[in-house]
Amino acid sequence: MGLAAVVRMARLCDRLALLPDICRRAAAEGAAPGGVLLVGRGEDTLAEFPFGDRTVAPEREPATLDTIYDLASLTKPIITATLFMQAVEDGLINLMEPIGRWLPIPKENPVAEAMPYHLLLHTSGLPAGRPLPPGDVTPEVLVGAMTKEGLVHPPGTAFIYSDVGYHLLACVLERLYDAPLADLARRRVLCPLGMCDTDYGVAPEKLARCAPTESVEGTCLRGVVHDPAARQMGGVAGHAGLFGTAHDLARYCRMILRRGECAGGRIMEPATLDRMIAPVEVPGGKRRALGWDVDTQYSSPRGELLPARGVGHTGYTGTSLWVDPPTGLFIILLTNRVHPDGHGDVVRLRRLAANVVAAAVLP
Repeated sequence: MGLAAVVRMARLCDRLALLPDICRRAAAEGAAPGGVLLVGRGEDTLAEFPFGDRTVAPEREPATLDTIYDLASLTKPIITATLFMQAVEDGLINLMEPIGRWLPIPKENPVAEAMPYHLLLHTSGLPAGRPLPPGDVTPEVLVGAMTKEGLVHPPGTAFIYSDVGYHLLACVLERLYDAPLADLARRRVLCPLGMCDTDYGVAPEKLARCAPTESVEGTCLRGVVHDPAARQMGGVAGHAGLFGTAHDLARYCRMILRRGECAGGRIMEPATLDRMIAPVEVPGGKRRALGWDVDTQYSSPRGELLPARGVGHTGYTGTSLWVDPPTGLFIILLTNRVHPDGHGDVVRLRRLAANVVAAAVLP
């Protein structure tokens, strides 16, 4: 190894050594009880450590590398968007056909003409959320509740981050494959990638290492999805419901870097993966990708130093990931910032960690 390489390696190690203290300080200041940070570049893991606690009430338990977190809206790209791009390459649907072909939406309702392309980009004209009626949520009930009020903007004219669109995408997927969403997720994404600790919900034997979220009606949610709509739907939804570990998410990130393949399991062809993560201009001078953030107000996991060219996503519970394909870099931060009272905030921590990593790794 030449002198220049030795100097670069020393700089990398010195920079990354800052990360544990940054994370521990954030936990001490109340950003989150604790969490797990994993930084990788290609097949190499540059940093991986837990910090703080996974529970603070009723008793403290330290966070561990194998802690399972409620991934919240990371469900959108990892499951729903991934499955949808698989359906495209399987020849079952295309990005520019109306969803009314697949869902029971009256023809006079403008939502019937909404296209998957716009739903994936959050530019369909649907609002951020819509209430569900009480009781069981069948697919028909879900579609009716999400579509009966129509659109709030014409498609393609506004960017509104929307759970509603991902409810509808999930319903389309179940129609296309004639299978429940959770089964599709396991069979077509999680198992092929070897994501053994990631699933909708948490198995009883793994519950002890699951990080709880908020207390609801006097009971702390542990292994039960935090999102109220997903909870009403039995824990399986297109926008939330997934639980997993940082180690498993690293496998997904490496799949992106390897253009659809990881650990011997290919879940997407290279051309499909490239299309999925290609940046798209959306209204308001912002950029998204199909299922992913690129450069919007939600881009805190990218920090200020990483160029706006990769993809990532955040979850309400305090989870995030970012992947920068040109450098092979990925950053995963999993926390339960809503535990125990819903008041944590990890936006600053995401930016601080990303800036340190970018300064260490970028040429």
